[in-house]
Amino acid sequence: MKLPEEVPDEQAIMISDIFPTGHFGAEAAEIKEGDTVAVFGCGPVGQAAIASAKLFGASRVIAIDRLPDRLDMARRQGAECINFDEEDPVETIVKLTGGIGVDRVIDAVGVDAQHADHGPAAEKAEEQSETFEKQIGTVAPEQNPQGDLWVPGDAPGQALQWGVQALAKAGTLSIIGVYPPNMTDFPIGQAMNKNLTMKMGNCPHRKYGPYLVELVRTGAIDPVKILTQMEPMTDAISAYEAFDKREPGWIKVELEAAD
Repeated sequence: MKLPEEVPDEQAIMISDIFPTGHFGAEAAEIKEGDTVAVFGCGPVGQAAIASAKLFGASRVIAIDRLPDRLDMARRQGAECINFDEEDPVETIVKLTGGIGVDRVIDAVGVDAQHADHGPAAEKAEEQSETFEKQIGTVAPEQNPQGDLWVPGDAPGQALQWGVQALAKAGTLSIIGVYPPNMTDFPIGQAMNKNLTMKMGNCPHRKYGPYLVELVRTGAIDPVKILTQMEPMTDAISAYEAFDKREPGWIKVELEAAD
């Protein structure tokens, strides 16, 4: 795509992947004016999904994560935030929606989901420990190859469970978090009995590019707000490691080439 002069490189690189994926997730969720939306996962794609949900006219966006810096960014975007290590996300969402549940859910987590280690949700996770261990053995048979780096999520199916449980009847579940082909666990019974619509997949980035470039050009949205770190290309490995460890402030990283 040829970029207009009004769109600088920093904005353009966010349109290559992150922004389109979040927007694709919001579109797949079938968000309409006035809908309530829950976004599970507040990493860069989740942040783009929150912004896109607002563009589609969501009246309320509820963001779920455990990392303070990610929740802070979601809050700055106008989302209501839930730390799943402090409160049960499903119970809180149901309470916030008058016992109904949200109209739409976007799973921006995928197979790297983690269960709660503290709070009321931790007890429920303990009851599912065998299920989660089985899932890990299936999707990530090689674990901890470099100590505390590249560690798989400890509850691959957690975001899917929470998403289905948090939805109102006849709601829509949009899955843009990545799941490998051998991930077969899914709460199909709950989804079927709620009459849920489910849409999922890998984002067709080229489809959304021109449209999102125009949104950025006109100032309707600025994806650079998600960018938190700029590192030289020579520090790529250390930058990946810091991002993998989810160190505070490492939400989205730009690697700058030498002049």
